[in-house]
Amino acid sequence: MEENLFNALQTTRVYEKIVLQIRGLIKEGKLKPNDRLPAERELAQTLGCSRTSLREACRVLESEGLIVSKPGGGRFIQQLDQRLTMNGQFNPVAVLEKTAVIHFIEAREALEPKIAELASKRATEADILKIENAIKVMEEKLKNPDEKVDADSNFHLALAEATQNFVFVSLMETNVNMYRQVRKQTLQSDERYSESLQEHRTILEAVKRKDTAGAVEAMNVHLRHLRENVLNNTQ
Repeated sequence: MEENLFNALQTTRVYEKIVLQIRGLIKEGKLKPNDRLPAERELAQTLGCSRTSLREACRVLESEGLIVSKPGGGRFIQQLDQRLTMNGQFNPVAVLEKTAVIHFIEAREALEPKIAELASKRATEADILKIENAIKVMEEKLKNPDEKVDADSNFHLALAEATQNFVFVSLMETNVNMYRQVRKQTLQSDERYSESLQEHRTILEAVKRKDTAGAVEAMNVHLRHLRENVLNNTQ
């Protein structure tokens, strides 16, 4: 049978082209940290696109941490975390992505220990089962490393559900893309993935024992290791 030389055609949406263009300008240094993007109407006219497509592109770039919106002030290229530049991070896009991850972990450090605390007090048997299933999927990932799974974010979502507080759940669901960014930055090796898996198990065991202090401490350890992994990873 003759080898197939052709690839299926892919349709690139307008907003995806805008995302690629802005990422390219950042990588080339033509857009720098703290630079203000042109006003929405002006930028849409320059790009020859609708404002709807531009807004969709900006939502993607914001979810990746490359740009930030300031109420009444427009959109800006994200500031750099100087610790990353000091560690030899010179790819602007990579540094901006890592900066966003550091900011996200900082927010998680304020939020998720409280989630672990409440989950240890309120988790039902069904909640525990759901958290256990998320860990089982993480374990399967080690057996099949090429599979792309969202088990890590599913674990944290299940933990939020165990608080019986819908606001925590909503916050987790809203930031699922940032959880993927964290995974991209911190789970690059099987060794680190195994360590992270054990950290999740430790959190679960504390929740099952209704050990509030233990659950909070286990979550703090997990988040501290995530932060250290991002700061120390210079690739």
